[in-house]
Amino acid sequence: MNEMTPDASCEALAELKTALRKNRRDAHHRYFQMATVTAEGHPRNRTVVFRGFGADDASLLVITDCRSEKIVELRQNAATEVAWYFTRTREQFRISAVTTCVDYRCQSEEGSALREQVWQQLSEAARAQFFWPGPGLPLDTGTTAAVTDEAPDTFALLKLSPVAIDHLVLSKVQTRRRSQLTDGRWHEHWINP
Repeated sequence: MNEMTPDASCEALAELKTALRKNRRDAHHRYFQMATVTAEGHPRNRTVVFRGFGADDASLLVITDCRSEKIVELRQNAATEVAWYFTRTREQFRISAVTTCVDYRCQSEEGSALREQVWQQLSEAARAQFFWPGPGLPLDTGTTAAVTDEAPDTFALLKLSPVAIDHLVLSKVQTRRRSQLTDGRWHEHWINP
């Protein structure tokens, strides 16, 4: 078992960054599946877009609408799991994470600045969806609010902070490494694929 200090990145995170780099020519390399749990205990899964790493260089950033079901689910249970497959390098990452929602009510200067930075990086089309009626409501073909340079209250940034990573490589020589954050330290070990 290879233990790492709390401020050092775990090897699996470094491998995730390498996989992102190696698969960047594939447009779908930025999409992963994110699962939550409903109040009734049922799993909910959806595809989201990876928007980069947080200031800690470890948390995954995702944007969402504050009116979405995933926000309600994450407020009840901040645990989530990510499934991310890279076709070019034939790797799968399953990442268990604790999610923090950074919305318009954020009291942290750092969190508010990061939310604003991500908003400014969005395309006009990506911004427009936050001015539509809420997710799941009937489609309104009428006029919608004008898109602004300032992030609306409906825009939220999710920070997924990994607590466990299962990295499976499905090439000719299959390997699998499990990494677990315990008491501020990453514990990593190889397991059978």
